[in-house]
Amino acid sequence: MTRPALFALLALTLSLGACVSPPEQRPEAVLQGQRFLELGVQAYRGDDYASAAAHFTKALAHYQGLDDRGGILRSRINLAETALVVGNPAAAERHLDAAATLAQAEGEGEALRRVALLRSTLALKGEQYDGAAALLEPLLVGKDDVARTALANRAAVALARRDDDAAAWVQRYAAAVRGGDAALLARSLRFEAELSQRSGDLAGADRLLRQALDTYKAIPSRSGTAATLEQWAALLAAQEQWDAAEDRLQRALNIRLWLLDRSATTAVLRRLAAINEAAGRQDRMAALARWADIVAGDGVVDWSALRREIIPY
Repeated sequence: MTRPALFALLALTLSLGACVSPPEQRPEAVLQGQRFLELGVQAYRGDDYASAAAHFTKALAHYQGLDDRGGILRSRINLAETALVVGNPAAAERHLDAAATLAQAEGEGEALRRVALLRSTLALKGEQYDGAAALLEPLLVGKDDVARTALANRAAVALARRDDDAAAWVQRYAAAVRGGDAALLARSLRFEAELSQRSGDLAGADRLLRQALDTYKAIPSRSGTAATLEQWAALLAAQEQWDAAEDRLQRALNIRLWLLDRSATTAVLRRLAAINEAAGRQDRMAALARWADIVAGDGVVDWSALRREIIPY
């Protein structure tokens, strides 16, 4: 997952700085747009992505009404990032296209870097690994937030493609985030766990995933916790520890349902179905597969019914 809402965080920092500054002189209409962005950032930080999207949408409409190009750009980028984290690639692409056009017209180089980074995340989620790598190449220079997150995405690409230099990318990322942000450190642990699993060090992979899970929970990060549980389930399934793998996926599913992430929920349901099929639980496998098809569709989902049938505790 990318770092939260760079441009809105900048607006939030400016606002907090006003607490020790002279009385605010800017017009109320300008301040209202900033308030919408701040509320969106607060919701995003709390993993309340539905509220974050609602506030960013209000900010976008507000800034459009003022013809505030900078505010429109920040709102678009934040909406794209929020859409990505809840598994809505169509909305993310729409906002990124609009943001790229505006940033190009306004000569906003940093915004263009951010758009390229989010496009690489979109490509990565869509398993378009070569396209993601091409987008990331010019972003890897420097030590700022964009460069560090680009490095994380580049390591993910190398692992997904099973490149010969995947370990080198993981090591480069680990060096870049050492002693820094906890979420970035947790992602580094997950990368290292994947390398350990591939080398046959299953105990080492298990230990690293436990560390990553503890780190995400301490932040806390719901999406990071869910991703780690899913990775841990894959490790356990590879050892045919079906009950333990199902336990991790059930816990991840609870989080994905809370986040209203239809794409990730679908993926977890399908993996649960596969595990139950391997374990010989055909009735449960069929129920899970049926719900996966429902969630993957475009119709309304009865989330309460899904929980009653699928969630055991």
